[in-house]
Amino acid sequence: MDLGTTFPLSKDYYFKRYAWQTPLIPHFSPLSDLEMVVVIPAYKEPQLSTAIHSILACREVPCQVILLVVINAPEQSSLDDFKLNQQVYEEIKEIKNTDKIEIQVVNIRLPQKNAGVGLARKIGLDEAARWFKKLNRSGILVCFDGDCRCSDTYLAAIYSAYKNQNLNAGILGYEHPLDLESGIIPYELGLRYYTDSLRYSGYPSVHQTLGSCITITSDHYCKHGGMNTKKAGEDFYFLNKIVRKPGFAEIHEALVYPAARISDRVPFGTGRALIGYQTNKEKILSAYNPLIFEDIKTFIVGLPQIIQGKPPSLPEAIQGFLNSIDFYHKVDKLLKNSSHLTSFYKQFYDWFDYFMVLKLIHFSRDHFHPNISLDAGLSQLNKDYWKIASFDTLKPQDQLIEIRKLNRVPNLSM
Repeated sequence: MDLGTTFPLSKDYYFKRYAWQTPLIPHFSPLSDLEMVVVIPAYKEPQLSTAIHSILACREVPCQVILLVVINAPEQSSLDDFKLNQQVYEEIKEIKNTDKIEIQVVNIRLPQKNAGVGLARKIGLDEAARWFKKLNRSGILVCFDGDCRCSDTYLAAIYSAYKNQNLNAGILGYEHPLDLESGIIPYELGLRYYTDSLRYSGYPSVHQTLGSCITITSDHYCKHGGMNTKKAGEDFYFLNKIVRKPGFAEIHEALVYPAARISDRVPFGTGRALIGYQTNKEKILSAYNPLIFEDIKTFIVGLPQIIQGKPPSLPEAIQGFLNSIDFYHKVDKLLKNSSHLTSFYKQFYDWFDYFMVLKLIHFSRDHFHPNISLDAGLSQLNKDYWKIASFDTLKPQDQLIEIRKLNRVPNLSM
């Protein structure tokens, strides 16, 4: 999508301009009572059937559901990759539907230039959104991955959240397996350290970004430009568009269990990090310096003074970054375009978004506050935010279990 696009988009315009133009299953007509589609992109996934059966095992399936499985490979993949995909395709074709869950599976080759999880996920989500357009109503789109499992409350919890909380989109809970050897425990500790450090700083609308945990209504999906086609990080950029929009929430009762496995299919993410753990444990065992988040907290607290033209004395790292992005000129423009403070803050955080705050963090790390050990970062955040008793004496897996409990509680207070 070009950067000049103005949201929101109409459904017709989205499908005309931005959707994947070739229907995956041209002659398929969904049942009239379809309410949810779970989209599962899969590339070189020999255990894909495990993911499918995990969803089929959900209890109290609340509505008609389609599992749309998009088996895919770049068009210049090896013969072995194509053979594996075909074998998995045949295996999934043999899995029987249930009364409420129907499986639709395709095996496609993607253009080499854009092939990747972003494009595969987009193609599936666009197809599902197209089905709901045919039915002349909005439905629930859910992202999943071929190496994941889910809790048996997964479908019911998602459906309930939409029906009872008036949601437009959400992010599901996640828990990796507590594998002591793979490096997944420090990896997940690092993920939760980052998001909770941002929450501690006061930065708004903080949520974990995992592609297998995203859900959104089909109308909201089209309105905000759909999924991007990035080879990795598609979840980060997609969520960055929607987390600050009305009707976004965490759905803690629907749990996704991503696999703890090494993988070289994408340039970063879980699989790539675990490869790194095998060769350089120090990298996964390091963390952003807590001083960075203290600085961000000072900045957030001082923002009202900044917009009143009375900027407080800011930390050197913050001031250096703000100068590098012509911050004060941008704020002046936003103020001139805002009729009231609510409008200003909405526009401000649409600009000073997840990507911008990550740039700030990297600027601070590179010039002022170098990384520290993950243990030291966790210990400091516990003192400031989690306040878990005897945290420093716990084993890493037990620290993670306690942090997970807190993350299931909305609006953890400091």
